[in-house]
Amino acid sequence: MKYFRVLLAALQEIFDESAYLRFCAREHIPPGRSSYKRFIRELYGSKPAKLKCC
Repeated sequence: MKYFRVLLAALQEIFDESAYLRFCAREHIPPGRSSYKRFIRELYGSKPAKLKCC
């Protein structure tokens, strides 16, 4: 059971779930669509990176 909890915590860190929950706690906002949008903007900037080919 302990290994499962460690694995779950590692996966949450890898996929930014823990970071998102910390963001919501820091900003005093409930988790939701608009708060996730703010989180992504803060994490990656206001504009998504443009992909270049060749």
